[in-house]
Amino acid sequence: MRISELRDAKPLLLTDAGDAWDGLAERFTAHARDFGRYLRRPIEQEGVWGGMAAESAAGRFARMQRDLTVAKQELDGVGTVLRTCGEELAAHQGRLKEAIADAAGAGYKVADSGVVTAPTIDLGQLAPGDVAKIDRQHAARAQEYADRIGEALRSAQAADREYAAAIKLFTDAAKRCAKGDWSAGLLELATANGLNRELLSELGMPQKGASPEAVQEWWTGLSPSLQAELIHDYPQQIGNCDGIPAVDRDKANRTYLPLLLSSLEADYARAGGDEAAALKDKIDGVKGIQQQLERGREPRPYLLGIGSEGNGRAIVSFGNPDSSKNVSAYVPGLNTKLSEHFASSDVDRAWNVAHAANKMYPDTTTASIVWLGYDAPQLDGFKWSATDVMREDNAKAGAPAYDSFLNGIRATHESGLPHVTAIGHSYGSLTVGQAAQQPGGIPADDVVLVGSPGVGVDKASDLGVGDGHVYVGAAENDQVSNLPTSNLLEYVAPGSEYGPKKNWFGTDPADNHFGGRHFSVAPGRDTGLAGLVTGDLPAHSIYFGPVEGGDSLNNIASVVVGRGDKIQTVTPR
Repeated sequence: MRISELRDAKPLLLTDAGDAWDGLAERFTAHARDFGRYLRRPIEQEGVWGGMAAESAAGRFARMQRDLTVAKQELDGVGTVLRTCGEELAAHQGRLKEAIADAAGAGYKVADSGVVTAPTIDLGQLAPGDVAKIDRQHAARAQEYADRIGEALRSAQAADREYAAAIKLFTDAAKRCAKGDWSAGLLELATANGLNRELLSELGMPQKGASPEAVQEWWTGLSPSLQAELIHDYPQQIGNCDGIPAVDRDKANRTYLPLLLSSLEADYARAGGDEAAALKDKIDGVKGIQQQLERGREPRPYLLGIGSEGNGRAIVSFGNPDSSKNVSAYVPGLNTKLSEHFASSDVDRAWNVAHAANKMYPDTTTASIVWLGYDAPQLDGFKWSATDVMREDNAKAGAPAYDSFLNGIRATHESGLPHVTAIGHSYGSLTVGQAAQQPGGIPADDVVLVGSPGVGVDKASDLGVGDGHVYVGAAENDQVSNLPTSNLLEYVAPGSEYGPKKNWFGTDPADNHFGGRHFSVAPGRDTGLAGLVTGDLPAHSIYFGPVEGGDSLNNIASVVVGRGDKIQTVTPR
């Protein structure tokens, strides 16, 4: 490849072509969704149409919907290859132009072949030894420029071959489909996804698991125009990456939100049974979050994370955590998943905290976050979901991600010194407790535990923020905060002089042996053991309520702004 070929190329035309293919893929998504909704599902419903003809039609429609889905995946892959090809070639082109400009600025000439010639100087007044020294210096600099130019050309040529081969996979697939073979093109799709990841790596994006500090350093080193391109082209990866500033994560996730919704609806159109029910919950959750983003409330919402893995993922902040002096991150617990209930109830709890803090303490700024970055245990009627709520597994799995998120808040904060409060409700308090046991401890200044079944430690001081910075709220009639220990032989009644009351995951945080500071909460409505078994737990849900929780919300708000001295205290159990 010669310099003029790469220098004069127009790689962004490939990017534009990739966007056009993406648009075509989205239209196929709509076709597949409508096909399932208006043709396939009505036929499959009992009582609508029966007999062999109905079964034959249903089977035929199922195959047609599958073909539409495969076509959408193929079109997605073409768009990915074209877009990543354009972006990578543009990056190599930029390196080439930069090297040529540096050489020209120093007086060196660059031939189209890549040969670099040193500038001509008058050597008549120089000693032979000086002439030799200058020649060596010029030769070394010329070689340095030639190496940079050669590397850009070689990299561009290698990328050109790699993407040409990938595009050929899709042209071969198109010929196959034209002959009626609509089997899923796993090879070409895997190739497209791999090229996608390779481009981010080529641009220096730290690998998964890298520290938020490393991500923040990489991101701020990119030009604003490149940041904007990555947000547009890789919204899922950028929007869910700790260490990316909140404003940029919000832009990326708002871009990704309709794409995620379309994908979920396409999956729902061909699903059935439990899978369809789970997808419906996620669809309702995504739509509910869209409504929250459009409500126009203050402080304004920032979408810091969204995804469909597990029971669903969502992170919503009211207020900008990068510019607010105080930041809280609330971890929900039992029964939480990405659903309409989460998008209304749990997201509203985060807003309640921000609103209360700003109203009570208008001289400071507060961002309040709800963090659903893990799978909380589910209570389904009379069944504990695989007894997950009785185990620490989910909390241990979620703890590193929560710690990473909090570290990301510190890494991207404008001052670098936000006042951070970790809030755990229900099983979420165990996740906070497990986060405190991670290497380096929990990156928070204060910890709030409400409706807690235990946090995995026996004393507040074990959470690593200091006994005086752990705050506990427990409604008198909250059954979850009164769970018996997993070992009934260890259980001692509340108030016993013989030792601490054990909850399911260690010492009851509401017990006087646990330590910490205990604040006032309304007692809540008592539904007894039957409520625990059936999931009717009204007293477990009052902590963030401005009315039903009594002083609870204002107490939480005081802690969040660093005014724990203002809480209404109570005697522990």
